[in-house]
Amino acid sequence: MKKQIASALAATMLLAALPFTASANGVKVSVKGKDVVFPDAQPYKNGGVLMLPLRPASGPLGLKIAFDKASGTVRLSGDDTSVVFRLGSSTATVNGKQRSFGQSSLAKHNRIYVPLSFFRDVLGYPTSLDANKLEVSIGNAALTPEELAERVVDLLESGRYQELYGYFDDELKKAVPESELGPVWEQIHKQAGDYTGIESVSAEQSQGNTLITAILNFELKNVQLTLAVNDRQQLTGLYAQFVTTGDDAKAPASVIEEETVIGEGTDYPLGATLTLPKNAKGPVPAVVLVHGSGPHDRDETVAGYKTFRDIAWGLGEQGVAVLRYDKRTYAHANKWTPEQAAKITVKEETVDDAIAAAKLLKEDPRIDPTRVYLIGHSLGGILAPRIDAEGGDFAGLILLAGSPRSLADILYDQNNAFVAAMDDKDPKKEQTKQWIESEYAKAKRLQDMSKQEALTTTVFGLPAYYLKEMDSKLPASYADRLSKPVLVLQGEDDFQVYPDKDYVLWRELLGGKPNVTFKLYPGLNHFFVDYEGEGENTPDEYNVPGNVSQEVINDIAGWVLKQ
Repeated sequence: MKKQIASALAATMLLAALPFTASANGVKVSVKGKDVVFPDAQPYKNGGVLMLPLRPASGPLGLKIAFDKASGTVRLSGDDTSVVFRLGSSTATVNGKQRSFGQSSLAKHNRIYVPLSFFRDVLGYPTSLDANKLEVSIGNAALTPEELAERVVDLLESGRYQELYGYFDDELKKAVPESELGPVWEQIHKQAGDYTGIESVSAEQSQGNTLITAILNFELKNVQLTLAVNDRQQLTGLYAQFVTTGDDAKAPASVIEEETVIGEGTDYPLGATLTLPKNAKGPVPAVVLVHGSGPHDRDETVAGYKTFRDIAWGLGEQGVAVLRYDKRTYAHANKWTPEQAAKITVKEETVDDAIAAAKLLKEDPRIDPTRVYLIGHSLGGILAPRIDAEGGDFAGLILLAGSPRSLADILYDQNNAFVAAMDDKDPKKEQTKQWIESEYAKAKRLQDMSKQEALTTTVFGLPAYYLKEMDSKLPASYADRLSKPVLVLQGEDDFQVYPDKDYVLWRELLGGKPNVTFKLYPGLNHFFVDYEGEGENTPDEYNVPGNVSQEVINDIAGWVLKQ
């Protein structure tokens, strides 16, 4: 009997002496790719939240711990990190800034425990919890660009948006709410079809970040996914855009096209194409094309449309030169740090480059400098009066599907139209309605926001700083002094900028002026394409290739030539 007891005791002592890489419930924890050894205190769940012993979990991160029992203060220190918090608290001071981490810290069996979120929200390391495999990862081991691109796409494809959000740094979290990841990825699927794989991955260093560019293959079109990654393997930038693909269309024989550069020698040179009438005699009139919202190539390619290419070729055939160029946010998307991107306004994004384009045209001896016009589409139409007033000095303005309203007001209407189309049984419908109203409430107080608040706030997914600056110079403020020729055009089937609101408001602002001409086109959408069929009056219709109405091109050409 004594031998049996002694054997049992020996076995118990042996087991107690062995280090554990997992807790009794089988949770495996790795930090920076290495399994953590828990010599005594083990991870456990507290109210559904995974709690980890702080010392063994933070040691591999190069952090030292000091605990003042009298005050209950915990201090962590590393090369560039100083963290202080009180036991029982769910907030910590990190390098002088306060951060919260959800579940409160606590002591158990004389060991300090913190929730998994502490490592993400306080220390800033990516974390993941695989509930099926019972595996936890903190500060993932350095992944190759290919591995990180695959990881991000896998998380998007599997709908694990919360886990992907764990990779975001603080600034990216402010700029891109977790709630937007799903809808954006779903919209990409609607336009591009099923995802089939990664075609290529490339990487380069820029301002302390690694910029990873992955080309993703989908059934209908490819997507370029750009990731900015810091030295902690956190995402500081995440951006997706459809890849512009060539087609078999060729420029008409009656025009010639030349490659040129806008802003050559500056920090943001832009590739451009100048379309000229082939057999023109003497200086010809010309137009500058100014894009709508978002990053755009010089053709303003959106799904199946190349709006600016159509306009350039159509006007060139009728004797009008056209300059179109890659937008700054398209050509130089990878140049900005998150802090720099947060301070960008429409002045840097659009206004300055449009003015530079006008200057380039006026210096070309083949162009009549007194007959250079601006064609602004959508956002470009909103900004056209401002661009003209701030240095463009155009002979006249052509507003295609523009608006005199605030961009936030338009986004409010667009989001309400989206939620109205949702199934009433969809549990997300009411939640989306509430989100729209909360965002619009922020929009209403844009002008009261301090600069700092605007830099750290988003409204409908856009930086508040961007919207605040834009709202300070709305088209209505230029209406009274707009005496040069203006042509206002819109499609009746436009569901992005509204004929019954925006077009009507243009008429109210400018309708009494003899220098302003209006025209509304039955059947044409936001891109002045006539479409009937499946997906009509939804973004799905843009997937069907179409061209700008010839009637619109004829009207623009006729108007320019008679000025």
